Amino acid sequence: MQKISVYVNQIKNFKITRKIVIQIFLVLLLSMIFSLVYFNLTTISLYLHNFGSIYNSRLQLYSIYVGQGDSSFIILPNKTSILIDTGTEEYAEKFCYELESVMEANNIEKIDYMFLTHPHSDHIGGALKVFEQFEVVNIFRPIICSPLEENLQGYEESDDFLYIEVLERAEQEGNVEFVLPKEINFNDYTLKIWTPLSTNYSDLNDYSPIITIQNAENSLMFTGDLTIDGEAEFLNTYKDIEIDVDVLKVAHHGSENATSAEFLKKVNPEIAIISAGVDNIYNFPNDQLMQRLNDSGVNKILSTNMAGTIGMSVSGSVYNFATGFIFHDRVVFVVIYFILLFAIFSVKKSGTLKKVERIRAGSNLIVSKKNF
Repeated sequence: MQKISVYVNQIKNFKITRKIVIQIFLVLLLSMIFSLVYFNLTTISLYLHNFGSIYNSRLQLYSIYVGQGDSSFIILPNKTSILIDTGTEEYAEKFCYELESVMEANNIEKIDYMFLTHPHSDHIGGALKVFEQFEVVNIFRPIICSPLEENLQGYEESDDFLYIEVLERAEQEGNVEFVLPKEINFNDYTLKIWTPLSTNYSDLNDYSPIITIQNAENSLMFTGDLTIDGEAEFLNTYKDIEIDVDVLKVAHHGSENATSAEFLKKVNPEIAIISAGVDNIYNFPNDQLMQRLNDSGVNKILSTNMAGTIGMSVSGSVYNFATGFIFHDRVVFVVIYFILLFAIFSVKKSGTLKKVERIRAGSNLIVSKKNF
């Protein structure tokens, strides 16, 4: 009871001082700023980059951060632009901002070639936003039809609403054709589509094409979400052809079930780029996959979940890299917040303020004695 009465008296005698007002103001301001930054860390970090160092280079490759998704943008020396996949719906607007900034810096007004590797939303989620914001001249779509395409006999059918909407919009946008083996020549560079070789796969990921962009000096390879089974088809079909790439866009976000040791031995990449989301629930890139990359002799491994958007320029044997920073350790961010909170409430009165209060207290004591 005595303790309770003490607490009650403390509450009754509580006074709102200037110090308390300032502390409350600082706490509210700190909480507002940290909340704003915390829930927009990825957005803010997307705008922090040093891509100016590679703009207008001979060949540019951008693996744009789209969360747990995939998108690559390539600019050839003649300014031909190639977009492979469009990431997730969630990141569509941010993705288009990144894309637009790169295009404007290179004086590019349209996307010449757009590849949609397979129907999964983490690869085609931003397609509608791309069609809305940019002119797309040539569109390569998966060899999977929709229920609306009654004349496509013998093709697997998908009733996914987003995929159907993307196909309908693509038909309105530009020239559309299936992703099938072929070559497209751009002066000294050649884009080659190696797979898919069938129209019937048990896993939708295996409809992902293997695409290379190469000239006499350099070769880049893109593999979508191709699994080990899809790789086996490629390895068996082209076993007598020597294929050596400089840069490999690793399949399926660094999944364990992709980019086999046999596949790595065949293509022998020097640089590997992985597209994965920060703190993704799949723990991509997988540890075993990373071990395979290291064992195969890959010299440099970059992943978007650590580096953000990855930019790279290629000129002969010279590679320059630039990244969009991502602050992904939110735990550290929260710890910093509470340290600052503690600091606010731990601030002691300055020596001058204490001296003033002592003088005031002394004056009051003198007055009291005189009155007495």
